[in-house]
Amino acid sequence: MSLPSFFLQNRVHYKNYLLLLLICLLAYWPLTFGIFSVKNDALHYFLPYRFEISEALRNGEFPFWSPYLYLGYPVQGDMQSGAWNPVVWIFSAIGRYDLTLFHYENLLYIFLGSVGMYKLTNRLSEHSQTALLIAASYMLSGFMLSGQLINWLSAAAFIPFVIHYYLLALDATSVKNPIKAGIALFFLFTSSYPSFFILTGYLLILLFLVTIVTRFRNKKISFTNWKKILLHQLLIAAVFTGLALPAFVSFIDLLPYYQRGGGTSYLESSTNAFEAQHFLTLLFPGTIKANDIVSYTDVTCRNIYFGIIPLIILFALPPKWNRRNILLALLAVFSLLFSLGDATPVRKICYDLVPLLDTFRHPSQMRLFFILAVLLLAAPGLKRILNNEISPVQRNKIKLIFLFTTAALLIILITALTQSSIMSKVTNGAGGGIRSALKNILESVTLSDTLVLNSLLQLLFLGVFLIWFKRALSSKLFLSVLWTSNLFIMAQLVLPASFVSKTSPKTINAVIHASPKGFPTDSLQNTLAANSKDAFTNFDISGLNYFYNKKIGISRVTNSPAFLIQQDSFTQTHLLYDYVSSLPVVYIADSVLQLKDTVILNSVSNCTYAFTDTRSSSKPCGSNTTAVRKLASNRIEIETETERPAFLVLSQNYYHHWKVAIDGEPGIIQKTNMSFMGTAIPAGKHTVVFRFLPANTIKALWIQLAVLITLLIAGLFSFYKTKKN
Repeated sequence: MSLPSFFLQNRVHYKNYLLLLLICLLAYWPLTFGIFSVKNDALHYFLPYRFEISEALRNGEFPFWSPYLYLGYPVQGDMQSGAWNPVVWIFSAIGRYDLTLFHYENLLYIFLGSVGMYKLTNRLSEHSQTALLIAASYMLSGFMLSGQLINWLSAAAFIPFVIHYYLLALDATSVKNPIKAGIALFFLFTSSYPSFFILTGYLLILLFLVTIVTRFRNKKISFTNWKKILLHQLLIAAVFTGLALPAFVSFIDLLPYYQRGGGTSYLESSTNAFEAQHFLTLLFPGTIKANDIVSYTDVTCRNIYFGIIPLIILFALPPKWNRRNILLALLAVFSLLFSLGDATPVRKICYDLVPLLDTFRHPSQMRLFFILAVLLLAAPGLKRILNNEISPVQRNKIKLIFLFTTAALLIILITALTQSSIMSKVTNGAGGGIRSALKNILESVTLSDTLVLNSLLQLLFLGVFLIWFKRALSSKLFLSVLWTSNLFIMAQLVLPASFVSKTSPKTINAVIHASPKGFPTDSLQNTLAANSKDAFTNFDISGLNYFYNKKIGISRVTNSPAFLIQQDSFTQTHLLYDYVSSLPVVYIADSVLQLKDTVILNSVSNCTYAFTDTRSSSKPCGSNTTAVRKLASNRIEIETETERPAFLVLSQNYYHHWKVAIDGEPGIIQKTNMSFMGTAIPAGKHTVVFRFLPANTIKALWIQLAVLITLLIAGLFSFYKTKKN
């Protein structure tokens, strides 16, 4: 059976994709084989949110709300939660979200990033082996190795696709390209940290303007189909908007209720800038974990390594200064200056003058655009080496730069050896075997130690490259192996510091797998404090326990980038916080008082209270019962029995999309106890149902479905037409 012509025409590319996949799986072996787990924000924020989203989806619901996250949270509106990320939805269909699936999602983004970079580089260089090596550098660059923040990895995955298909769309050749660009933008928008979408948007605008200006200047030389170009821009916007509309509506909806919904101060926006000492990572990526480096930047934001060989090639064989390469150089310079934060005025100017650039932190994230631009600039020189298209003068220049780099590394090595105590650390730990020696080194590594180890490795690779180079570039395969080996080995020096912990995935999965399936109600008659008594039992390895144990709990601790504004105020009101903690998630209030009357909680009483902004009433304490009968992500059913009209309190965060019905008749929800919900109920037995119904988001979902069906039909028609031809 013969393969379709499409696969035959692209078999070289598919072979390279398989090679990239193999490199990805081997380089990130702790994730691939489940040896060690990711850590920090990955475990405390991203994984629990994905677990809650997955539980909703597997319960047949849209992940609008989670009752377990911080006493109820609108995950649909959290830009970093992954609630609208198609990858999370697909993985949730595979099984309950656990650490293993989370690791595979990380690996998927890393691999997709290499594929996107391969496509982009191959389009610009028209050389598959160049594209393969540049893609490997991108996949094993310092940005990718700075794990923990999966939404940064997803940005690195989809940005090359966006740029690639947008450039093709500007050529106005095929209608498929703007559709693909719109789809790539949708994935970027729904999966990544918001700033990457904003910055990519400005980059696309710049590319569009440069294209327009260039074609106006060349209109006498070549014909430009302006109508088609503009139609392609509209198609990109239409596809993206149609697919992303539910996410966009939900995100905008949450902003007024979100701590960081109004932007950040300049001081906050400069958090985790790339500091000058971390330029060492261009040659010595292991320095990010040196204990004696004083840095205010998180370890995930310090690394810009992309390989020593492409760095030297860039200096030895700089690209021609045409329009494209000038733009890439400007992008590299701007990104680097921006990433430095307060060290240059660029971040402050952008914060003050450019819309939306005052809404996010971590200027060091611009390292991604720096690495992408520099690698694309190195691609032409690499292509010339691979094709053996370099002159004797250029050969001598490459040798000279390699010799100069080697000499510099030797000086650094000798200097570092005089300060390093790495041999004594090995000796001190040798009594306990190799594991003890390695542990002793890793826990007390200094800058000198890392410079010694990194210099030795880099000198080894430079020596081997120089030997290969002197043999008239005899084997392209040898260069590919050397190039990839350098990236692979240097990556292993960084992974323990920035990506993985020493915790076994089995330990974390055991916590997750012990979680009850569905949405049980058996613990909801307990007080919130009782449900939270073991909240910190597994905190170091999996975050707050009530993220997984299906007990609605309470805590002042947050692992989220931001709280709801109202809940943050509630957690700081200690008297009210302690009172709510002493009650179940639902209770009947005997007295409804104003918030200013919370001082009454200082007195001993058998009555229960609710505090609102609107009214104050008090009744004699009665015999009342209430219980949660059914619980789901977006629906809570409660049965009540009271002797007289009363006030029902539900300790789920107030949000304007909640509706309440009492025996099927609409009721009125009041914000209660500063952050939660309450409603008046008549005497007797009643069924009270709270439902979360974001009407605008639901309308947007219908539009998204229509766009998806349209794209599916168009895709099937295109496939049939191609096959027929």
